[in-house]
Amino acid sequence: MMGSFEFPLYPQAVIVPLLAFFSIFVSIAPLVLHWKNRNLPACCLIGWFLMLNLFNITNAIIWPTDDSTMWWNGAGLCDIEVKIMIASYVAVPGDIMCIFRGLACVLDTRRATLVPTKQQRWRNRLMETLFCVAVPVIAMITQVAYQANRYMIFAISGCVNSFDESWMSVLLGFIWPPIICFIAAYYCGLVLYRLHKYRSQFSDILNSSNSKLNKSRFMRLFFLSFIMLLAIIPVQIYVLYKNVEGTIPVWHAYTWERTHAGWDIIYKVPSNGQAFFDRWIPIVSGFFFFVFFGCGRDAARIYRLILNFLGLGHCFACVRTSPAGTDASTGHTESSGSRAKLLFHKKWSSSERTYINDPLPTSRTGRTNLDEQSADNGKTSWVRSPFSALRRSYSASRERMIPLPAISSDPTSTVCTSAWAGTSQSRGSVDLTSTASNQDIIRVKQVISQESEGV
Repeated sequence: MMGSFEFPLYPQAVIVPLLAFFSIFVSIAPLVLHWKNRNLPACCLIGWFLMLNLFNITNAIIWPTDDSTMWWNGAGLCDIEVKIMIASYVAVPGDIMCIFRGLACVLDTRRATLVPTKQQRWRNRLMETLFCVAVPVIAMITQVAYQANRYMIFAISGCVNSFDESWMSVLLGFIWPPIICFIAAYYCGLVLYRLHKYRSQFSDILNSSNSKLNKSRFMRLFFLSFIMLLAIIPVQIYVLYKNVEGTIPVWHAYTWERTHAGWDIIYKVPSNGQAFFDRWIPIVSGFFFFVFFGCGRDAARIYRLILNFLGLGHCFACVRTSPAGTDASTGHTESSGSRAKLLFHKKWSSSERTYINDPLPTSRTGRTNLDEQSADNGKTSWVRSPFSALRRSYSASRERMIPLPAISSDPTSTVCTSAWAGTSQSRGSVDLTSTASNQDIIRVKQVISQESEGV
């Protein structure tokens, strides 16, 4: 990226690839998070902008100045780029439309189901595959019909597609992005209507739906798509207007031979240091992805892993990774911190009571065989490990027999769970099952009492 006195290196030739690189980096974590949630439209939306940002970096490095005599002709690279850019013109509105459609289906209480049927799943997959994959591929294929020459090359912007100045270009190329944007606007309005209609039951609807969206994730995804739709609709209308306005004076009847007469011609055009306005759209979009989905704890962990993979963890201690469940800044485990919070807010006590047909067998000392075994195990376990006494005291507290009326008389909230178990192989199971005369099962009733402790 070196310029000469006659053809200097323009500032945008440095700014565009630099910002595109940061836009790619901050978009990785949102892409990973949506991939984990199996949100295909959001993943495709981020993926298309990642490729466009990669083109911004590559093109600005290869063609940074207006010295067209020294330019590479871009054979192969530009053939791929112009096809992908044609596909992105319809793919981005299609992805946004699928996102709004998915959000509208979540709020559709008339057709809400706990587990979607096979037909519903196939219908959703078909719609997402159609607008996220199939329609962009069709746009790439049909471009050949109105493609005047292979491509054009502009400084900084790089590869640019060309089109024939006839009605075929409008019919197959320019008209479809605005149409898809208006369909996305319809679903956006439907989401707004249902949000207003079910505003009091919004949280309950999300909890009962089969989607992996909570209230925060739903609203972030909606506002991100809403802002992008507001920006894309005027751009698509402007592009359609300028292309039609510029080609109407020279419109001609469409013929395949006339359209592809100059197929092998590659135009090289200086840009006077100005990149095309649409090159800034993927850059800004990447930072929008970061604002809405890249500021959480999970995203920060992903960024830290990437920086450590690049070797920056040796230079900056704040980006060093730590074992799972450990805070990288303090080195303490997250589980100990959460237990400390529970210790100050809640006090839990649990007890188990076992009911069988006959009373527990007791020994001469008046203790049950289960207690004697616990005591014997406690004597031998202290020799094996110094920490086993703590485990033994915890086990003894769970095996202590507490009468149920004593617990139920407490005015605190009580949760009871009952279960039927077969012959157990755990400690003391032989003594418990030996006393059952006509059945080999034990009924276990567990009572959990939760008391709120005042601060």
